[in-house]
This record gives sequence, C-alpha cells and structure tokens, in this order.
Amino acid sequence: MSRTGIVISALPSILMLALFYSLAFHMYRSLGAWPASIGERGFPPSLLAHANVTVYFFIALIWFGMFVWPVAVLVSLVVPRWRRGVPYLALYAVFFLVCCGLMQLAPKQFLNWCID
Repeated sequence: MSRTGIVISALPSILMLALFYSLAFHMYRSLGAWPASIGERGFPPSLLAHANVTVYFFIALIWFGMFVWPVAVLVSLVVPRWRRGVPYLALYAVFFLVCCGLMQLAPKQFLNWCID
C-alpha cells in the first residue's frame, strides 16, 4: 500500500472532521453560546454558509458510502487488475467509521443542534 493511497483514503474523513469541529468552534464563537433552539434562526451569513457546506459534505459522504462505495468494492473484487484498490476502499470505510465516532465527542449541545 502506498502512502498516497492511504492519504487519499483518509482525506474525506479528515476533511469532514475539520469541517464539523470548525463549525462547532465557529458557532460557539459567533453566537457566544450554543444555539438555544433547533434551526438556524439568528445565524450570521458566514455561520450559515459554514453549516451548509458541512451538512452537504456529510450528505455527499453518506451517499457515496451507500451507492458508489459498494459498487466500487464489487467491481474491484471482480476485475483482477483493480483488486489492489480493495484495501484502499476498506481503509476509506474504516476512516469514515472512525470519523463518525470522533464526531460523537463534540459538546452535547452542539450534537443536539446538529442531529435535530
């Protein structure tokens, strides 16, 4: 396995973590506290844009994991020349699961806002 392949496998999850925790920091800093209600009422435009980018990126990762990743794994297992890509696809999945676990370490008030 190459370092480049490992980095490429980890990059989406690392970017998701960076977006997620920078959103938490940005939110707390912009609002002076965690949101008192569900939704985005009263958010400054920059915070709203940051929240939208984070949500859409996470949705893209979920959709990729549901629709593209399984097909890529199956094709990589069937086509002999592409079998060397299977470990990288497996690493991608592991990194994504670790990312989701690390996201659960955020402050409870932020997670409540984020999940609802």
